[in-house]
Amino acid sequence: MTFDARSERALVLAPQGRDAQVAAKVLGSAGLESTVCADLTDLVAGLGHGAGVALIVEEALHNQDYAGLAHWIEAQPPWSDFPIIVFTRRGGGAERNPAAGRFIQALGAISFLERPFHPTTLVSVVQTALRGRRRQYDARERLETLRSAVSRQAVDQEHLRLMVNELNHRVKNTLATVQSIVAQTLRGEDIPLRVRETLTSRILALSKAHDVLTDEQWAGANLREIAHQAAQPFRAGAGDERLVLTGPEVRLPPKMAIAVALAFHELATNAVKYGALSGPEGRVDFGWRREGSRLHMLWQESGGPTVSPPSRRGFGTRLIERGLAADLQGAVELAYPPTGVVCRITADLASNPTAPLAPPHPGAADDDRSWDAANRRLGPSTGLERSRFA
Repeated sequence: MTFDARSERALVLAPQGRDAQVAAKVLGSAGLESTVCADLTDLVAGLGHGAGVALIVEEALHNQDYAGLAHWIEAQPPWSDFPIIVFTRRGGGAERNPAAGRFIQALGAISFLERPFHPTTLVSVVQTALRGRRRQYDARERLETLRSAVSRQAVDQEHLRLMVNELNHRVKNTLATVQSIVAQTLRGEDIPLRVRETLTSRILALSKAHDVLTDEQWAGANLREIAHQAAQPFRAGAGDERLVLTGPEVRLPPKMAIAVALAFHELATNAVKYGALSGPEGRVDFGWRREGSRLHMLWQESGGPTVSPPSRRGFGTRLIERGLAADLQGAVELAYPPTGVVCRITADLASNPTAPLAPPHPGAADDDRSWDAANRRLGPSTGLERSRFA
């Protein structure tokens, strides 16, 4: 006999007289499949092949060892609560029969049906038990579907993790290869050192931002961490107190993180060459704050040489004013007051749902006060002279 995972067969155990044959005939007349079992061992074997309900006369449980049946009931999967109907003598229900309590404890979902009973009653009780069994089968299939989906998801996630790791590895190798090619190509004496250093440093800045995103599995990156990584090369010679980062915890999506890292690098490079970090007394403050879904960033230089607008528009200008504004879904304003370069950046975090805003950290109020003080010193943005970045 093969296993039937959705069997509604009734197993009948009534070893004395013709009770089993009569019950099987009544069920058959109602269109219900049944199998007569010789003893409890035969019944347990039948359960192993699939069944929807068991009908057992009380005497069979008294006269035979039902430990095997109890073990089968105990070993059922979580979705299953196999129904058993026990035929008792008149007045032999659970309230009057001490053995009934033991049957319930050992065999679980038991219903008692007193003899003699009308055939219609038998059919009704069996059909009710089978309806409950069908619901159990449905629950099993939903559980199996869920397990299968979870298993597939785990496999897909592992596959995706391997692919992302491989992609990260290849991108890092590609960046290293590009850096090497650039170094080899620009080695000639006719290539100015400034050009070589600028191009190499830009590739390095891109690589650093990539490293931060890789650590975060490309789910986004913390703005403070992005700024910290981008500032490291410039702090090495100037010190932490001359390049100050101030702002609450804010996560950026990958595209924004890369854009901010490159813009920070361009601003810092210019500050080292021509701006506040080119002398011993200069200082750069880079702060940010959020207002709802808007993120405001402010780059402010002070204490350096007197600033004047550059005479030409270079790659840095285009990168910041065009590329950065587009990647941030916001606006960029670059200005050159005599006291130092100022860059105001606005980003729309609502257009990037993968980068939820983090709650303010305990020092957020101080960060906001620092931002407000900086803006008071600068005056309204409309009063700043707008120009180009070299």
